[in-house]
This record gives sequence, C-alpha cells and structure tokens, in this order.
Amino acid sequence: MTEISYGTYKNIDAVVLENADLRVTLLPQWGSKIVSIIYKPDAHDVLWQEPGEEICIPADDAPYGRTDSIGFDEMFPTISRCFYENAPWTGIEMQDHGEVRALPWTYEMNRDNVRLWVHGLRFPYRLEKTIRLNGTTISIDYTAANLSPADLDYIWAAHPLFNASPDMELTVPPGMNSIINAVPGATLSSYGKQYHFPQAALDNGAACDLAHMPARGTGGYQKYYFREKVTEGWCLLYDPAHRLNIGLVFPKETVPYLGMWVNAGGWGDQYVIAPEPASGAMDRVDAAKLWGMNSVLPAHGSRSWFLQIVLQTGERMLSL
Repeated sequence: MTEISYGTYKNIDAVVLENADLRVTLLPQWGSKIVSIIYKPDAHDVLWQEPGEEICIPADDAPYGRTDSIGFDEMFPTISRCFYENAPWTGIEMQDHGEVRALPWTYEMNRDNVRLWVHGLRFPYRLEKTIRLNGTTISIDYTAANLSPADLDYIWAAHPLFNASPDMELTVPPGMNSIINAVPGATLSSYGKQYHFPQAALDNGAACDLAHMPARGTGGYQKYYFREKVTEGWCLLYDPAHRLNIGLVFPKETVPYLGMWVNAGGWGDQYVIAPEPASGAMDRVDAAKLWGMNSVLPAHGSRSWFLQIVLQTGERMLSL
C-alpha cells in the first residue's frame, strides 16, 4: 500500500509517496523533480544531495548549475542549450537542460499515484507524467503532446543523479558495444569520437574501463551515448558498497537511446553516475538531427513512454 502526503524538502513544499520499501519525495513547483529516493531496507538515499538547509529554485532560463544538480530532473525539450532551426520557431532559444526542469507543474494526488503536467513557454507542448510505487519499483508513465500544426523536434531524457561508489558497475544489454563522446573531457577528449565499450582505447594509448565507476577525484567527468539504438530497454547499476542493484527499464521503441553522465568529482565536486534513457541523442536537438539520432513530435500528435526504477538488494544482477 502506498501513502501519499504533503511534506517538505528543506524549505520547499513537497509531495511524498511512501510504502514499506521506499520513500520518494518530489517537488511539483520545481520541475516535478524527484529529489530523494530513500531505500528503506538500509535507510539509503540513492540520489545525490547537496548540503545546506535552504535551496533556491532557479529561473527557467538560468543555466544549469550546482543548485539544480540534485535528485532526478526531467530534461525536455532539449538537454543542452541551442537554438531551434525550423519554422515556425526558427531562432527560438532552447533552455539548458530543458525548460521543464525549472517550471512549476500542476498536479493532483490520487489514491495510489501522483499525476503532474506542464505546458511549454516557448514551444506549444504539454508534458504529463504519473508516478506510482509498486514494492521496490518506481513506475513513471509519460505523455508528450504537440499542440501545434507543425512537427516539433525534441529530446526527452531522464537525468537521475545516483550516488556513486568506487567500482560501481554498469551493465547494458548484449550488442551495445560502441559509444560516441558527447562532451569533451579529461578522459574522453574528442567530441564525436567513437570508442569501444566497455574497454575504450584512449587517445594517449591507455585503456579506460567504462563499465566501472572510477575512484573519486581520478576520472573527471564523461558524457557519452551508446552509438546505436538500445538492443533491449534496460540498464543496470550495481552498488557494491550497499549490495544494491539499481535498474532502469524503458520501452526501446519510443526511448531508443542511452546516454551516460559519469562525474568522479570533475564538475561541482560531485560523485555521481546518471544513466539517461532518451528519445534522442547528443544532447541538442540540432546535433541529434546531424547524427541521425533525433526524435519528433508530429503535428497535433503525441508520444507515450514509461520509465521504471527498480531497486533490489543482493548479488549483482545480470539483466532485467
């Protein structure tokens, strides 16, 4: 049984979903961010937090910064800032990490779920999601609707900043053996360069194990996508410090790409790992089109998809 109630997160009003296994806190007025996921068996918050007793909600057009980078954000209709290319919105700026991550969402609390929705400011869309708990699984159902008579290029991506531990392991379905670098960094230095997964040969001749979290302070940060569409709709993290599997499940037909943000202290001194199931790739809608990894909301049409976050204690799982 799930209890749904009002609560607070620091100085911000919150909605809390709670059952025997999980306590999930979300912030409707701040992008519907899931700010905390407490796994009750070991009282562990699987999401990254920042210190301090108060926090300020950023403006929707503010660059993504350290204040934002807690919990799990929805990124829509882009990830990185860019300018829309096609009429009737040619030249309109698309906000960093997407405008919905800072907008207030309307919501309703139902018997066993919370439904939330938001309308775009710069583009005519409606994004809706419904969150429910089932044991140790968080289920989120999404629908994005295009309210205009023109096709709309977009990217939706999940952005859950999971607390990392040394040697935390990433498992992906068979056949996903190649990645493409989306952000130049200290380890994967060249934008657009393809590497083998999980053992990548770096520019300096060294090898990099992309399937395991580097030690804090040693790996900088990495952002990459698997080059091809996912062969199956899941990925897994295994946290050896807590003997905890964290799985993400999604439909490969409507969420065909998987990005990875790995931060070993190179940005904001954070130690996090974020698998990012996504409708498109390479972080910007214009770049996604150039790489042939884009997604489109048809005129007066919609797309629906889901995301499940599955938590399970025990030995490392090999698949979902």
